[in-house]
Amino acid sequence: MDAKRRMGEAMGRLLTKKPLKCISVEELVRESGVTRDAYDRTFASMTELAHYEFLHILAVHGRDILGSKSWSEALYKKFLMYKKYEGFFRHLYESDDNEHFRRTNRRFVRDAYTMMLRHYGVDVHDPHIQFAVEMVVYGGEEMTMRWMMDGMKVPIEVMLVLFQESIPVSISQYFY
Repeated sequence: MDAKRRMGEAMGRLLTKKPLKCISVEELVRESGVTRDAYDRTFASMTELAHYEFLHILAVHGRDILGSKSWSEALYKKFLMYKKYEGFFRHLYESDDNEHFRRTNRRFVRDAYTMMLRHYGVDVHDPHIQFAVEMVVYGGEEMTMRWMMDGMKVPIEVMLVLFQESIPVSISQYFY
């Protein structure tokens, strides 16, 4: 395994335990077994490294999520991913610079919705469809973040129903 991947995995383990601002470069290089020089050559900041690991997690689970038979199955799998990496995601969203992570998450969700809608032959350039997708992307991301920050007390199955009930009619007809 190369140094970049080892640093990503180490960041994942450390973020599971504590917020990004509490992780030092020294701790990261010790956890990953790479040199400080290797870290400095590879990443400009700890935030960049955390984003790298965030993208890795999305890539690993994204194919399975996007390959779902239905919208509800895809959302269920995404909630399971959040549950699996609960500490990691919670600490990412607690970080002072969380907008970068939120933008990446919204792009992933937007792309997934667009792909699913195209699959059903929907004109994704229609302003009504675009507005509905953006409502779901921003509202869903905000509510998912709050759910995580609150300790994921609401069961995933309940979250799934809440999301299903909140999807605008213009796109909900394609997801069941």
